[in-house]
Amino acid sequence: MSTNSGLGIQSTGVTANGAPLQQVTGLASGLDTNTIINELMSIERQPLLRLQQQTALEQTRQSDLQKIQTQLQTFNTSLQSLRDPTVWGDVQSVQSSNSSALTVTRTSGAAAGAFTFNVTQLARAAQSTQGTSLAAANANDTLTVKVGSNSINVAINAGDSIDTIATKIRTTVGTPVYASTVNGKLVLSSTTTGAGNDIVVTSSGTLAADLGMTENITPQNALYTRDGGSQVSSQSNTLTSELPGLSITLLGTGTTTVTVGSPAPDTSSISNTLQSFVTAYNQTVDMVYQKLNEKKVVNPQTDADRAAGDLNGDPQLISLLSQLRTSVSSAFQGNPAAMQLLSQVGLSTGQAIDNNGNVNTDALEGKLTLDTNALSTALNSNFSAVKALFTNPTGTFNTEGLSQRLNDVVFPFLQSGGVFDSRLQAEASTIKDLQDQQTELNVRLNAKQQALQAQFANLETALSQEQSQGSWLSSQIAGLSANG
Repeated sequence: MSTNSGLGIQSTGVTANGAPLQQVTGLASGLDTNTIINELMSIERQPLLRLQQQTALEQTRQSDLQKIQTQLQTFNTSLQSLRDPTVWGDVQSVQSSNSSALTVTRTSGAAAGAFTFNVTQLARAAQSTQGTSLAAANANDTLTVKVGSNSINVAINAGDSIDTIATKIRTTVGTPVYASTVNGKLVLSSTTTGAGNDIVVTSSGTLAADLGMTENITPQNALYTRDGGSQVSSQSNTLTSELPGLSITLLGTGTTTVTVGSPAPDTSSISNTLQSFVTAYNQTVDMVYQKLNEKKVVNPQTDADRAAGDLNGDPQLISLLSQLRTSVSSAFQGNPAAMQLLSQVGLSTGQAIDNNGNVNTDALEGKLTLDTNALSTALNSNFSAVKALFTNPTGTFNTEGLSQRLNDVVFPFLQSGGVFDSRLQAEASTIKDLQDQQTELNVRLNAKQQALQAQFANLETALSQEQSQGSWLSSQIAGLSANG
């Protein structure tokens, strides 16, 4: 820090743009010049303060809009789940009386009933084992391994051990066998079950003969009967066409009964999906409702005070909330009279005031509740009508399903260039403009402060010079008087 003690001027640093700042102490004038300058600059900075406050408000509004947009995207995902065909597909129970001998899974709709399988033989794959004591290939050769119509060619080098040969066979793309070594012998096991899928090993040289591969396990088909009918032969232990809609795996011999239940809606899946929808809907309604009704602060003192109520009465959010409420409360035409309102299948806002006179704030906000018992009853009595309430893909507002109706509401808000996209871009532009104005204003304020400091410094200099001259004159006059 440099000091001019005679004038009371001190350099105290630099401004934001690098210009030196001076602190004027007023030793010559007796004025508290620093306080005067600070007070003057405080007045000058009022426009900057207002810009900073407005920027903070716009940033909060931008953040709140982003939060609502994110919540609306989550809600939109729940609408897509509500339209998922698998949610509304039927289910069937399938059961095996002896799961150690036979297992069954449902792949699509299957005929209901009981079916008896009597398995006398399982399908199996071939296995071939080296019959000689060969430890390594005698020469370069090409080994061909074939199972049924599938074959591979494997390049073998002179000196390759049996382990190396096994590894080459096992790692060749498209190999039809598993290759391993047991007690120094090459063992090939087919990957395909069924009669006719024998393992055949040949070579361009003498390697095949040198190995002497012998098929010690012959392939065979599975043999079974269903419901006492003719014997059926299958190359695989997995049966996919015996009972369409079921995949049956044979694990052992003996008699097993497969029981298939009647098709029925998966009420549990539907209920869970609807509950997820209700949760997302309520979270969306609550977030929008709270922001719309957030009160502004009278005489705000902080940025948080000024940001309160930033979306109070926002017309676009009012429209969104109104459309959501209308969508869930309006009738769905085209259904039977007892299935035209969501409340008739267990989905409603409930009573705003209960029988005891208590106010239900959730109902007033328009939040939904799901009566799973009422839903289950409706599904069992008229499944197609309930499904249409939520998923009917065609028609107008009055006839399309709830998920389509709500999608029509949400889409304009979420689409590229839509309501939220446009508003967030506008907020970003506004914030940048406010920040640019602050930058420009800071430059002017720094220049103003430097000018004030220079003016007061010049004043102190002038006063100091006058005081020096006055002192000199006084001393001269005093000297003249003494000499006289």
